[in-house]
Amino acid sequence: MTTRKQAATLLILTLVGLTSFLNAQTRTIAKAQVPFAFIANGTAMPAGECTIAVDVKGPLMSIRSGEQNAFAFPIPDKSPKAPKHTVLVFHRYDNRYFLVALKREGGTGYRLRISKLERELQARNVTEQVFTLLASAE
Repeated sequence: MTTRKQAATLLILTLVGLTSFLNAQTRTIAKAQVPFAFIANGTAMPAGECTIAVDVKGPLMSIRSGEQNAFAFPIPDKSPKAPKHTVLVFHRYDNRYFLVALKREGGTGYRLRISKLERELQARNVTEQVFTLLASAE
């Protein structure tokens, strides 16, 4: 009886470990130190360390900065000009920054849909600047 219990326990632990390993393979994670407050999918995010995780099965993007979290359904972006480094892309209007993309080194990047506020700023012809920030990929 103990041998069966040990075998069953070993099998369960193996399956749990394998599931964790496979889940780790399905997420893209990027981290960057963002020196300004920004808006991600309509949510105001504070300056500081920003962590972005993308479940490539979904895809669902999780954005965390400070104590704030935002979630988005990003648009996969397979650009023929993949960057040499992973970067976060922001649009800047006066003193407002909007996270618009995660571009991955040599791989698929992700774009976020334009928010209502950003669309309003574009309609008022506020000057847009593109700002990229180097991120570490994990």
